[in-house]
Amino acid sequence: MHKHLRSTLICIALTVGVLHPAKSIAADFPNSRNSSTVYSDPRLAANWQGIYLGVNTHYGWGKANGANLGGFGLGGHLGYNFQSGPGVFGAEGDFGYTGIDYRGFSDTFRQKWLSSGRLRAGYAFDRFLPFVTGGLAYTTGTMKTATGKDDQGHFGYVIGAGIEAMLTDRVSARVEFLHYGFGSQTYSVPAARRTSVQNNLLRFGMSYRF
Repeated sequence: MHKHLRSTLICIALTVGVLHPAKSIAADFPNSRNSSTVYSDPRLAANWQGIYLGVNTHYGWGKANGANLGGFGLGGHLGYNFQSGPGVFGAEGDFGYTGIDYRGFSDTFRQKWLSSGRLRAGYAFDRFLPFVTGGLAYTTGTMKTATGKDDQGHFGYVIGAGIEAMLTDRVSARVEFLHYGFGSQTYSVPAARRTSVQNNLLRFGMSYRF
């Protein structure tokens, strides 16, 4: 019996001696199940292509015939991006309410609605997209004096630049600077006043991609 017990112990010792170095060698191979090293595919670049819808808020300042303008506003935007490699090109439209105005002692001038249709072009660094933009714009104006009030619409242009960041696969946030130049209109209050408008906007927005 002692002989059998001794033989059994010798077999166990030999088995442990063989398996231990084998386990150490196996751990050195990447494909081994015992490997402690984790191998994963690199993250794919963000996909900017497709239609998106969003909301935005802004602070705007500028001039109307030399008078300083300023105010806050909010609105929405809708656009589509086409992506070719890191290049991202698209079109976007926006429409919103703005409180940009001037309030004098007896005269006031206020913009109420602000909209634009623009092209965008950017270069994607994975989840970050710096871009430039430009297009056509429209705003409404209301002028009040002690003797009258008149409403007009102004057409013009808009140019700007910004940066957008992908927060998730569908949600992105942006900040952009936009400069607007609008043509002149005549306000009858009741005397005729020829008025042109210029705006600068610092705008923050969030978008959802479909």
